Amino acid sequence: MNFKTLSTNEISRLAGLPLDHEWENVIADGFLVASDEEHPSLWNVVDPINIHGLSDIVIASVELCMARLSAHVAADDGLLRLQSAWAATVDQRYSHLSDANPSPPTQGDLWTRPEWFVRAILHYLHFFLERGRTAKVRQLAVTALLTAEHLCGRDVEFDRWLKDLLQTKRQSSPRRSDEVDNKSRDDSFATPAELTGPDRADRLAGLDPTQNPYLKSAAAMAAQGFTGSPYPATP
Repeated sequence: MNFKTLSTNEISRLAGLPLDHEWENVIADGFLVASDEEHPSLWNVVDPINIHGLSDIVIASVELCMARLSAHVAADDGLLRLQSAWAATVDQRYSHLSDANPSPPTQGDLWTRPEWFVRAILHYLHFFLERGRTAKVRQLAVTALLTAEHLCGRDVEFDRWLKDLLQTKRQSSPRRSDEVDNKSRDDSFATPAELTGPDRADRLAGLDPTQNPYLKSAAAMAAQGFTGSPYPATP
């Protein structure tokens, strides 16, 4: 199981960065409640993006952060959560993440505490996706981008990564015409045109609910109205 938006070389470069960040609860809390007054340019660039593009921004940011921290914190649980999160961008019913907020580390440090935080971001993302909470996902996208900047901003490729990500999602996932204000609600599925970078097949590749506790079983998905075979091994 691998990251879907980063190459092996990018992962190695990020993992090799020195310890150059702080981490306290007040820092994380600031990212969670970051306002448009504090970060107007960032809010301006995410504002034209719909819930599906915003979700991709959240997950891509988490991937960047996990790669950054991967040399110091075991990545197994994070990778399982990422796989479930990507599947949820295709169909929210694939995922159990909204029921699986990770417990904070008992003795956290400058590596484990931010790693727990980005895994928790995926929990909140799925919770909001299930409810179509566009404004909440937009806030979470800002949170995830600020976290990525804090942890990875000194990487030589960070500015390019940020520019490319935002430009791609503005093009593939423009805000829907019925989104007239921040109270808008969108619980639709993403269109094929929106499932790019990674594409739909990559988002669903290798799914196995017997190996990933954050994926729902085929029977559970059928009980929620899913038709067809969600996993390749399902008869």
